[in-house]
Amino acid sequence: MAVADFGNAVGVAVLERRSAAYHRAAAARARRLRAEATTAWSKEYLTDAVVRHEQIATEIERTSEPDAPATPQENETAAPSSETPGQ
Repeated sequence: MAVADFGNAVGVAVLERRSAAYHRAAAARARRLRAEATTAWSKEYLTDAVVRHEQIATEIERTSEPDAPATPQENETAAPSSETPGQ
């Protein structure tokens, strides 16, 4: 592994451990920069950054909620705990 690769791997791990608010703010910064971008490459790069930060923030929020279902489908199919089948 090259030194640059190690730095990227460590940077990604640290980036993903930050708060959801950090990632929402980073997505907002990328949106502002994208609005002023002049090249197709930079617009695409910043669009990817927005998507990546929003996904990480959503995942942090989802996993930090108490009793959060593992998947969205579980939330739809789970019966309320106060109801008992057959009554």
